[in-house]
Amino acid sequence: MRRPIKQTHRALFLALQADAKEYPGGVKAIAETMGINGNTLSNGINPDHEAPPASFSVILEIIVLAQAKRAVFALAQLVDQITMDFELEHRSPAEAVKLFMDLMTSIGVVLSTGSEAAKDGRFDADERKKLEPLLLALMKVTGELLQSIRG
Repeated sequence: MRRPIKQTHRALFLALQADAKEYPGGVKAIAETMGINGNTLSNGINPDHEAPPASFSVILEIIVLAQAKRAVFALAQLVDQITMDFELEHRSPAEAVKLFMDLMTSIGVVLSTGSEAAKDGRFDADERKKLEPLLLALMKVTGELLQSIRG
């Protein structure tokens, strides 16, 4: 027998529930905005409640209203993808290329530091502190460059 969908994808419903609770006024306010019953909505996104799950359109509306990043991250994980929590700025292709090239200049430092740190197979707190911001910056400007290329 197949498990209920809210149990099969428990992480998604827990994330959606947490995001909805953080919306100003919580699940009740989202339900009012959507024009649906608060208890129905609450039960539909609660993985521990036997009520049927909320419809896809309701889930999508919760994600948009609550800016439900946790739920989006959980959705991405369902297809073996990860998301990065930063906003891409819209840049002209020329500006995106310049920023990318400027960052590439500092990437030598990342590669050197990363290679040195990786020699022992572990990253200590100081190595992580240096590498993480540089790697995130690289991903951000790479995303912005890709976005500008795609138009």
